[in-house]
Formats: sequence, structure tokens, C-alpha cells
Amino acid sequence: MSSPMNDDAVPPPMPVAQGGDDIFPVVQAARCIGLAVPPACMNDVAANAALLQGYADLLNGFALPDTCEPAGEYTP
Repeated sequence: MSSPMNDDAVPPPMPVAQGGDDIFPVVQAARCIGLAVPPACMNDVAANAALLQGYADLLNGFALPDTCEPAGEYTP
């Protein structure tokens, strides 16, 4: 595994069909954890990260009242 400080480990931001702004945060996050994302996968990784961020925003935007009881034991 390459070092997170090695700029060669993760390619620089590349433009995507929706715009290159989605790529840069993915590159930064990958560098922080020492993950090399192949250039061929970068667009799909950025799209998946945006999808997951949308789900996180939905959950964070759901206000629960202080009187809400915790869920009981979960049984699938």
C-alpha cells in the first residue's frame, strides 16, 4: 500500500460527465486513508460517494423529538 502523502498514489482530479467537482473530495479522502483509486474507477467511486452522501443527508435531516423512545431489540 502506498503512503497517503505520496501524490502519485492517487490520480489528480479528473473531469466527469456531471462535472469535476465531485472527484476532488474523493481524491482527498482516498489520500487520507492511503487508498489508491484507479483512474478508470474514479467516476464510479465519486458517483457512489455522492449517493451515500445523499442518504446521510436524509438521515441527518430527520429530526427526532426528545420524547422518542429507543427501539426495542431488533430481530430480523
